[in-house]
Amino acid sequence: MKMEHGFDCIRDGQTLVREEVSPVTRRQLGWIIAGPTARKKTTKKFSEFDAELDETICDRFTNARLTITLKLGFRQVNPARGAATGTYHDYGDRRETARQIVRWDPGAWALWKSNFQRTAEQFWDRKFWLINNFPVLEFSDGGVMYRHNVECRFNLVGADASRGSVHHHTIDVVRLDPSETFFGSHSTLYDNLDITEIQKGTTSGGTPIMQRAHVHEVGHLLGLGHSAEGTSACPVSGNTNASACYGTSDHEKTSVMGQGMDLRPEHAYPWRMAIADMLGSGTVRKPSVNRGLARQQNAIRVAAGLAGNLTGPDVATSDWTSVMRRHFPRTLAEARAGARIRTRPDR
Repeated sequence: MKMEHGFDCIRDGQTLVREEVSPVTRRQLGWIIAGPTARKKTTKKFSEFDAELDETICDRFTNARLTITLKLGFRQVNPARGAATGTYHDYGDRRETARQIVRWDPGAWALWKSNFQRTAEQFWDRKFWLINNFPVLEFSDGGVMYRHNVECRFNLVGADASRGSVHHHTIDVVRLDPSETFFGSHSTLYDNLDITEIQKGTTSGGTPIMQRAHVHEVGHLLGLGHSAEGTSACPVSGNTNASACYGTSDHEKTSVMGQGMDLRPEHAYPWRMAIADMLGSGTVRKPSVNRGLARQQNAIRVAAGLAGNLTGPDVATSDWTSVMRRHFPRTLAEARAGARIRTRPDR
């Protein structure tokens, strides 16, 4: 019988082949795997999302895959008493400006939901890889042991919110009258223009900063805060929705969690948190916490006459470091040497 890949397989106490047998074949033959841990799929429900870690795809070229699934229930906000037009306040707060809104029709509602789901998923999916610095996710292929990194995937499920339906978040959505160009949205209150790119600010050089607000709001739903949270301009103990929290420097402003669309390694925090939790390996902190730590440590360095230049996705730990290009699995020797394999190796 033809076998696949590369484990030591044992049946009736005897080693039969130096092959890695597929899960179906193992079940059929009653074999067990000696040495390396068997590949599996693991799922966990977090408060913000569901996560699945797939090890079954691991081989000499393919990393483990961590998929975050975010389930959103969308709910129409229509004018009162069935009217065709009406008003709704920014942020859903009666103290804020009232905007003109119109009633959703079935075609516009279906199109908006489809565009939201497709574009938000494309924006966040397969943008990060996590470098594995622990003796986990180690599997054999062709008799060689590899330590696998983690590919970050994103799955967005959007449906109408209805009685009895289960979602991580319920999102109310208003449809603005064509005369309106702005609406005060937040992470669970959107408007139909949130999927449209609009100017949110300018750089120090006067360049417009454009953003599609829905990808910013999805970042919040995944657990990310604003780009300047944790800095002196936006302490986490204060109002983290203040304008300064969207950035005071160009770097902060152009971030997707500021006023722009730039993804950065720090935005892999949801996947880093999930993998550390699911495997019980590593220390991962929120970007806002790391910014606060960096501020404190930089002040100490400056006081000691050193440059205050601690930066990066996590100043306190290098566990599950996030990168924004594919890194291939490493042999154990390569992992111990700290090598990073960025191009497909000849194996």
